[in-house]
Amino acid sequence: MIIDCDTHAMLEDAFAYLTPEMAASAPQFVFNSADATYDVVEFLGRPDRILGSFPQPRTGNKLRGATYLDDRVEDLDRLGVQKQLVMSNFTGWWSYLLEPRLGAEMAHSHNVSMQQAFERYPNQFLGIALVALQDVDASIAELEWASANGFVAAVVDHAYPVREHPYGTSLGEHHELWPFFARAEALRMPLFIHNVLHGHSIANCPRLMPMSLDETAPLDAQVNMASLIYSGLLDDFPGLQFVVAEQGTNWIKPMAQALDARFAAKPVDVPAEDTGGRLSVNAMRKITVPLDLRARKNKLTPSHYFRTNFFWTIETEEPELAEAVEFLGAERFLFATDYPHDDPGGLMKWRDVELITANRRISDRDKERICSQNAVELFGLE
Repeated sequence: MIIDCDTHAMLEDAFAYLTPEMAASAPQFVFNSADATYDVVEFLGRPDRILGSFPQPRTGNKLRGATYLDDRVEDLDRLGVQKQLVMSNFTGWWSYLLEPRLGAEMAHSHNVSMQQAFERYPNQFLGIALVALQDVDASIAELEWASANGFVAAVVDHAYPVREHPYGTSLGEHHELWPFFARAEALRMPLFIHNVLHGHSIANCPRLMPMSLDETAPLDAQVNMASLIYSGLLDDFPGLQFVVAEQGTNWIKPMAQALDARFAAKPVDVPAEDTGGRLSVNAMRKITVPLDLRARKNKLTPSHYFRTNFFWTIETEEPELAEAVEFLGAERFLFATDYPHDDPGGLMKWRDVELITANRRISDRDKERICSQNAVELFGLE
């Protein structure tokens, strides 16, 4: 069996289950029945647009299976997969800047829609629940509902835009989210970290863009991973599991090695008086996290958390995939096609099974782990 761990859907009744009070503010879609693309024609609850940060208009859908499950089932044979994990198609409407109650109701309605649809295809599809992190209590309640109703994971964004910082902050910066992470660990619900493509990215600040300085910025996924590690979150909740989706694998080994090298170079507090009242850039970097605080967390190398708390969905065409598998071990990777999208993560979807099968640098035993066994174990599948 091959289990596809990163796919998307936007069902026609996704927002049919909101309360009447909130229904008027939800996005209204018009679907093109030929290829399942959609347009958001009305959305009274859409957050205000901010210069340099905007929702992406294109959906990435070119297949009816994005919306119509009968077509999707037929596409499974062409993909060469037997089971799909399915999350929302976020583009053009989802953001943590939504009013909290509206966001929570939209997430729940979307999940109810998926649950009811997937009951018709219990052997083919498994749901990944949407949660509105701008309302932590509602997100915890939604996580509990999802766990009780057959969902195997939940999904959050790589960036966490809030009204006070609309260009995006990382999850590790927001300690108000700790109760949500604690509940995910207790429920053994893995959390997918997926780019939502609403434009509110960590590096997407107007000051970086005019001179193309954003080209030198780290990926949102990299910034977010560092925040989750260095915040101490994974020391507090060591059983928490994240799946970094659709970010490739070529940066894993370099980033882990760089962070480990910094970890090995023990930081030194440099009192201001020892620098003549002025702090050098190096000194400021060293005392950003005081030693007494560092001593209470992050006692293990950063690469430990890479191997213990993170999984990655793969891009089968990446030449660096085999090197990443060798570095971390095959048990940290999951097969994915990004169906039904036609963006870079999904361009190879019809050949992904062929490409992983033909990869001579990965053993057959490791391929089995990546294509099915890891998913069975991580998501508790039979």
